[in-house]
Amino acid sequence: MRRGRKLSQKSLQILNSVLYAGLRTFSDIVEGGHEYDRRLYRATYKAIFGLRNNGYLQIRKDRNNKSFFHLTPKGKLSILKYLHLEKLMSKKWDHRWRVIVFDIPENLKKWREYLRKELKDLGFLPLQESVYITPFPVTGELDELLKARNLRKYFRYLTVTEIDGIDDLQRQFKIK
Repeated sequence: MRRGRKLSQKSLQILNSVLYAGLRTFSDIVEGGHEYDRRLYRATYKAIFGLRNNGYLQIRKDRNNKSFFHLTPKGKLSILKYLHLEKLMSKKWDHRWRVIVFDIPENLKKWREYLRKELKDLGFLPLQESVYITPFPVTGELDELLKARNLRKYFRYLTVTEIDGIDDLQRQFKIK
């Protein structure tokens, strides 16, 4: 994985496996490559070291040269976002779109860019540079983030039942 690239679905699943299956068990997969299908081993190895290089995992060795994986705070946050989105996506769609419109001043450009990234991480797609849409009810989480950064006054939430290009949006969000 290249720096700055979004985590792939496969990488998030691996991080999730690390969280649920246990770090010790996961370490055995990497170190016991000969016991597994070579292609699976290589793909897992590549994904793990990509996660490490991008700051999601730390790998440490003990005195016996055994590897141990530790989630970094960045890795934990990514898993929480992934699990939250997965939970939202599993619910039946209520046929309402959540649209976020914002106008953040130029002197807060750094925060504007940060929030665009956060919106994408929360499952929003850009309609325009300052207009994002999602079918999922995530405005509560976003509101918390905006209040914490003192940016709430620059945002407006819309709940929409009709929008042009709905077929395209439904296909992008994989909903009916």
